[in-house]
Amino acid sequence: MLVTHSRDYRKHFALRLNPSVLGNGLLTSEGDFWLRQRRLIQPAFQRARLNAYVPDMVAAAERVLGSWSAGETREILAEMSRLALMIAGKTLFGAEVEDDAHEVGQALEILLERFRARFASVIWLPRWLPTPGKIRFDRAVRRLDEIIYRFIRQRRESGEERSDLLSILLHARDEDDGSRMTDQQLRDEAMTLFLAGHETTALTLSWTWYLLALNPDVAERLAAEVDEVLGGRPPDADDLPRLRYTEQVVQEAMRIRPPIYTIGREALRDGTVGGYRVPKGTTILMSQWVVHHDARWFDRPLEFRPERWSEEKIKDLPRFAYFPFGGGPRLCIGNTFAMIEATLLLAMIAQRFRFAVVPDHPVEPLPTFTLRPRYGIKAPVVPRPGRETADAAAGAGRERR
Repeated sequence: MLVTHSRDYRKHFALRLNPSVLGNGLLTSEGDFWLRQRRLIQPAFQRARLNAYVPDMVAAAERVLGSWSAGETREILAEMSRLALMIAGKTLFGAEVEDDAHEVGQALEILLERFRARFASVIWLPRWLPTPGKIRFDRAVRRLDEIIYRFIRQRRESGEERSDLLSILLHARDEDDGSRMTDQQLRDEAMTLFLAGHETTALTLSWTWYLLALNPDVAERLAAEVDEVLGGRPPDADDLPRLRYTEQVVQEAMRIRPPIYTIGREALRDGTVGGYRVPKGTTILMSQWVVHHDARWFDRPLEFRPERWSEEKIKDLPRFAYFPFGGGPRLCIGNTFAMIEATLLLAMIAQRFRFAVVPDHPVEPLPTFTLRPRYGIKAPVVPRPGRETADAAAGAGRERR
């Protein structure tokens, strides 16, 4: 469905439930139009370009982590969403979006709630019916549109050609006819990258925090690698190959708590899958959650064991035993960006803080459009021993400079 017969299927109908959100962006578009957009956008995700975003990621993390104080309790998903949103704004739009972070977060909650309610409903009401939920939903979409179109307008008016993703999209030309994206196409692609990208990264980091809190031996090994590689300084792109265990922690967290826990395809024609007849119009779900917890592929699958991602141990792993970013032609275009971001941010968090959660606070997976913690993840801010002194010294040094 994802590779050899990918043209026989289209995306799951759930992505078409609320077309006003993602429009006709990469996540929802199909056929020749999707292929054209993918070709236009692909250069923006070359490794060399992504490495250039590392300083922005590090600067955003320093701002957020620097605002935490020992002894207070933080809602980890809210904090990771704030951080991922700042990075998305800077790398995608070349803009500071911290002032918009609260509104974007609220709008995203409304969109997810609308998706969850509509997907679970036995009877689908017409989209135009002005129910209270529909009114809140439309208001949230309008606010997000205002923010996105503001960035597009500002960039067009400035005439600048910068290194952020929006600038690359603005100046991208179709190889066949030389055309560029319209503002509507830019909006749809930007909205897709802005929302989908920051949501999944925030969830990855939040679930990773929780799993490390439950597995202090893994957290200690992570901290040891970070100390050895970074020696107390901020990371840069050259550090990524040496933060191997840190990356394995992220990979294992996405195995146990995949932010995208299932993907679906709708058959465009009659066919067969695994010997089963699949009539046209049938929707088939492929669940990362189920496959990632299958003991046929993963020994002791419920255990959090990042070392299972060593090169030696994964060489015999079947190709689709692990697919947090999907696969085939529709493989998530931002997969490398996401891994760079999550690895760097996790290293910076582990450098400063110990992983803990508030006792007796329930942490349960809630399957919506993504896999979220139903009641959030509340955590006490516990600096690693010696970090208070180190941070104070670093701050004093910056003031003297």
